Amino acid sequence: MNDSNHDHFKSDRMATWIKSAWLPQHPTAITVWTSVAVVSETVVERIDRSMSFAGYRFTASEALDCPVVANIRQLDDRSFVWRQTGAFIYHFNPEAGGDVIDVLVLCAQIHEVGWSFVVLAALPEHFKKGWTAFVEEANRLDEAYDQHDRVIVIGGRQNSFVPTVDWDEIVLPSALKTDLLNDVDAFFKKGVSIYLKLNLKPFRKLLLAGVPGTGKTMLCNALAKWAISEGYLVIYISSARKTSNEEEYTTSFSKIERALEAAASSSVPTLILLEELDAYLHEDEKALVLNVLDGSEAPLNTKGTLLVSTTNYPEAIDERVLKRPGRLDRVFIIPEVKTDMDAVEMLKRYLGAMWNDEFKQFAHELVGYPGAFIREVAIYALTQVAQDDLPELPPALLEKSFKALKAQIDARDNFLKQRSFGLGDPLRSANGS
Repeated sequence: MNDSNHDHFKSDRMATWIKSAWLPQHPTAITVWTSVAVVSETVVERIDRSMSFAGYRFTASEALDCPVVANIRQLDDRSFVWRQTGAFIYHFNPEAGGDVIDVLVLCAQIHEVGWSFVVLAALPEHFKKGWTAFVEEANRLDEAYDQHDRVIVIGGRQNSFVPTVDWDEIVLPSALKTDLLNDVDAFFKKGVSIYLKLNLKPFRKLLLAGVPGTGKTMLCNALAKWAISEGYLVIYISSARKTSNEEEYTTSFSKIERALEAAASSSVPTLILLEELDAYLHEDEKALVLNVLDGSEAPLNTKGTLLVSTTNYPEAIDERVLKRPGRLDRVFIIPEVKTDMDAVEMLKRYLGAMWNDEFKQFAHELVGYPGAFIREVAIYALTQVAQDDLPELPPALLEKSFKALKAQIDARDNFLKQRSFGLGDPLRSANGS
């Protein structure tokens, strides 16, 4: 049986059970499709019990035995119930007196792999507006996050992660490092109120640009850890596909949209991290991204939203983004290692207990390379120490590691230059044409 037939059969069984077991006692009820958000325990617990839904207030929910749907719970990364299948009754009390309204909700998983659901609700016909408002609030809360001790992931294979990089571990020119953190801190501490006084959305956008390996991802990780320590919400937009048959771009605007909606619903300032901004500017969705960067279609968070994006290829970003005021408030260039002192600091961090002051004489060789290259030099050397069971790292072995990796990079660059400029069409050459 294919998935579509299986799903259809599941909903038919659920609807049949509602008709036979619920409707005889609730003859005015109608059966409707509804949102999976209403069966999230974390969502239901957060619904304001004083909130009015067309003259009714939600009071509680309870599980109900049902032979056509199994009661199964899915836990999130904090061991809270995020999704659950089964049958439930939702109670709504009238604000002006009258009978309590009960709404029956049935939820079932419809695929063997992954968590996809079919959700049906049976409710009095006169409560359609109230139930619609309740579902809208559940959807809003389902996309909303308060301050969290982890980074929330939008569109990735995992729901969240713990940032591990301390700001002190970042090796950058001190003026640049200070300027960047001050900009982020000042926006949240002082800038938000200024934006609001000027009747502007408190939405600021920064771009970190630099060649691959300069540490932009590490910077984002450190900013995330700092922001969490300040009590802010941090959201990371992943470019990974959740499943192999996902029908949207890996870098889809819908992920940015979901992140902004979550930020707008947050009760705390929010930092959004978006790596490889250039990848989101494909022709099909570029206009949508531009409108968001303008702020015209970005949902409002009165506590402030800061978007930090990165790119390895700023030249690939449309001039309408880079050069139009307001779309990007500031661009920070993250450089390769500029000084001997920075190279020494990086080597110290990566070599750890194997650091030797003699390595300072070698540090100038690393100036001009990105931090990722220096890390690989250190790892390659430490690997050789482990393989040869050496008690310490000889300076000659560190220099040997540098020369070996440099030779690989030079060979790669020469190969790419030859393919681009020297060899012509490789297929024609191979065929002797």
